[in-house]
Amino acid sequence: METEIPVRDIMTRPVITAYAELDILSAAKKMSSANVGSLIIVSGSKPTGILTERDLVKKVLAQGTDPRSLKVAEVMSAPLVSIEPDASLREAAALMLHSGVKRLPVIFQGKLVGIITDTDLVSGSSLGLNEVLSDLMEMHKESIHFEQPQVLTRGICEVCSQFSDSLLNVDGELLCWSCRDGKK
Repeated sequence: METEIPVRDIMTRPVITAYAELDILSAAKKMSSANVGSLIIVSGSKPTGILTERDLVKKVLAQGTDPRSLKVAEVMSAPLVSIEPDASLREAAALMLHSGVKRLPVIFQGKLVGIITDTDLVSGSSLGLNEVLSDLMEMHKESIHFEQPQVLTRGICEVCSQFSDSLLNVDGELLCWSCRDGKK
């Protein structure tokens, strides 16, 4: 029988937050110094949106906009897709897949109490989440484009320890695309 693990057991806390009035350059510096890929945007203590690395790339860098001239409110993604701490990992994975998001803020009684990411779900893969994780990997694969078809392996990258569905053997190490780019 499968054990349903609640989100609260693997969520990350505390969550790094920022205000919507913060300029994008300062927000990016905050993400970098905290070594996180997103900020939950709050108004008072209420979560209102999320700013991700993808938002920065698509809505600022790719547009050639000066990050000092934009406020987080102009770039963040809203409304926020969130989950409650008592929800199961399976429910979290299904919500991520259905919503097309990689990060879910965990909200309890209107307050931000944690965050769970798609990579956090890997820790639950031995608990019956294989099918949902496979769907999540397919969702991520759509954003990766290769010029030539390559044979790929799924697993944990030997450099960054992140789960990847695109591992390749480079000098005897299984590396994800990000770590392979760093070896060039």
